[in-house]
Amino acid sequence: MTIVYLIRHSVRFEKANIESYLTDQSNLLKNEKIILSVEGEKRAEILSHEEELQNIDVVYASNLVRTLATAKYLCYNQNLKVNIDNRFDERRVGIPNDNEVCDWFTKQYYDPTYKTIGGESQEDVRNRVYEGLLDVLKKHKDKRIAIFSHGYAITFLLLKWCKLINIDDNHKFTISYKDKIIYDKKINAPEVFKLTFDGVELKNIEFIEFEDLEYMNAI
Repeated sequence: MTIVYLIRHSVRFEKANIESYLTDQSNLLKNEKIILSVEGEKRAEILSHEEELQNIDVVYASNLVRTLATAKYLCYNQNLKVNIDNRFDERRVGIPNDNEVCDWFTKQYYDPTYKTIGGESQEDVRNRVYEGLLDVLKKHKDKRIAIFSHGYAITFLLLKWCKLINIDDNHKFTISYKDKIIYDKKINAPEVFKLTFDGVELKNIEFIEFEDLEYMNAI
């Protein structure tokens, strides 16, 4: 069996703490460069010591700074190198349209094809993340794999196998797998889902909760 841990990055540095941003870089590049907050660094280090995440064989991370910043503690502790794969990147938002579509957050979950101009739909994200996952599974059969990714990327992938029960304006996310609710809250930072595969066939999904990483109402 191959074990894959889908790990959402730790708490990022909030944009509200940036007083001015004098750059002509694109919003996509600015998003990719967001670092972890001080608390995020502490929580990433705590995560790296969790018993469940020991004896990892392979580590992957998205192309964004905050995933690599989260992964570095686990890699350091277990003397591992990281593979960076942009297929595990976060959803590309595109041109904001909050004023035109007031329920855009829930809409993107209930309508897999919904997207803004220049952005990605749930379906777009799931397809590229799953493509990356299949390559990882084929390359590392029967290994323990950690993939550091993002909230949308992970939840959109989970909806390939899970049923969406509810998603509300407060970002509370409820899904079931094999008729059992496995997640029912706003996604944490970091957060871990454990997927078990036989070859490329999914056998089980578990949400792994850690007592020393209590829920934080943070992004």
